[in-house]
Amino acid sequence: MRKLLLATAALVAFALPAKAVTDVALDFGILAADAVVPQSQSNPCIICATQAQNPPLFGFNNFVNNGQTGGGTFFSTNLVGGTLGDGVLTGAIPYTVGQIGAFLLDNFTFGVAIDVNSAEGGNPPTIMSLTSFELFRVNADLSTIDRLAHTIQSYSLPDVRPGNGKGDYLLTGFDLGQAGLVAGDRLIFRAQFTGATDGGDSFYIVANPNAVAVPGPIAGAGIPGLLAAAGMLWLNRRRKQA
Repeated sequence: MRKLLLATAALVAFALPAKAVTDVALDFGILAADAVVPQSQSNPCIICATQAQNPPLFGFNNFVNNGQTGGGTFFSTNLVGGTLGDGVLTGAIPYTVGQIGAFLLDNFTFGVAIDVNSAEGGNPPTIMSLTSFELFRVNADLSTIDRLAHTIQSYSLPDVRPGNGKGDYLLTGFDLGQAGLVAGDRLIFRAQFTGATDGGDSFYIVANPNAVAVPGPIAGAGIPGLLAAAGMLWLNRRRKQA
């Protein structure tokens, strides 16, 4: 908890750069079945507690998770094989707008998929929650920061597709084509979550994202929220088939 507070305090202390950009509110949903890929194709990973199959020179935060990392605040880093601990921003290497755009074939809108790999045992069951996910523009020495995108609330993350390498949820609304951004601008992602158990959880970029047109469960909704979302998915499919 102390590390979380220190990381948050560090972000608050940053001065805003002069060139303003839009801070986008992200949408959250269940990842559509036709967008689910095996772990070997889940790339590029940006924050990932397991081995990722990233393009050459596209690094990620390979944070340590041996079943004991229940949560924390994790920043991305563009260092191949790099590791940043809970709440650590010092030493992070940013991505650039141009680098991510090149991966997306110059389509600067994208989503971030979340692969949950948690054992939901106990009574009541322990369920992972996404406290926040954000994208920041930073300067070279990480002393200034401007938020480009953020989640607007916490979300409960029951494991929809058990097992590693099967994406469960999707954050959409990221847009690097907005006014005020240039190819050389530096970018860092931050994920904050609690209640994780068992294996490694990962966050990876999805080009041309396709999400279910229903919201995912909010934090505290747990299994009932997941069942409700699944019911809406079934209803939407029936309507499309009608």
